[in-house]
Amino acid sequence: MPTIKDSLYFNYNGISCRTYNLMNVNVESGGMLQEKFNATRSINETKVKGSDTPIFDSVEEDPLEFTINIAFTVDQWDDSDIDNIIVWLFQDYYKPLYFEDKPDKIYYCMPNGEASIFHNGLKQGYISLTMRCKSSRILSPQQLTQTYDLSTNTDIYNVTLENNGHVDIYPEISFTKVGNGNITFTKGEQILEIDNLTDGEKIYIDCGRQIIETDAVGIYHYGDVIGHFLDIVLNRGSNIIGVQGTCRDLQLRYVYKYKF
Repeated sequence: MPTIKDSLYFNYNGISCRTYNLMNVNVESGGMLQEKFNATRSINETKVKGSDTPIFDSVEEDPLEFTINIAFTVDQWDDSDIDNIIVWLFQDYYKPLYFEDKPDKIYYCMPNGEASIFHNGLKQGYISLTMRCKSSRILSPQQLTQTYDLSTNTDIYNVTLENNGHVDIYPEISFTKVGNGNITFTKGEQILEIDNLTDGEKIYIDCGRQIIETDAVGIYHYGDVIGHFLDIVLNRGSNIIGVQGTCRDLQLRYVYKYKF
């Protein structure tokens, strides 16, 4: 679990807090630290007249929020130090943040609400601010498979992918077609087949966003899709994706998603 209050240093938008002589500090008194365990959840239900059991509709999760308290590691700050914090942290869109002892858990976030500065009048103290993420999930760095050359592939070639996160995810797939014809991806009994591809055509597929792109001018392959993008899903644990058809430069990319 990526606890925050026991982590001293963090990196935001590609810059370490060490660059500005800063560290993440805990300002709570007492022996136990309290942190949010996961994003706020709400159960949506429909009440039924005459019944004491409502009908379950769905679960909604709010984007994750957390508080960080940052203090200077130097004796006193000056105006330029404060300016550096403002320029660095107060971005206008979500940027990646990770704590340096847990680099495999990335929060895409930015400051939300009011920030406060606590000081003793001698330019000593700390700044407290709330970071709001763009979703209820924490992400891993991008996972990349090796690049496969299936130029002479005459059978189904199986690629094993591990999903070490908490929820199902969808891969991105890119390849260059070798010869005219089709490419088929399988996951169990499910298929995603792309027909009418031409030799040398570069294809990009985002299964989660249900996007297919080609470098061929004036060509759109949505009408050439058999099956469904969302059928190529990576469940928790080990997944086998079958590839049938000739191609090269085949690579799959994906990101683990964590609930906390």
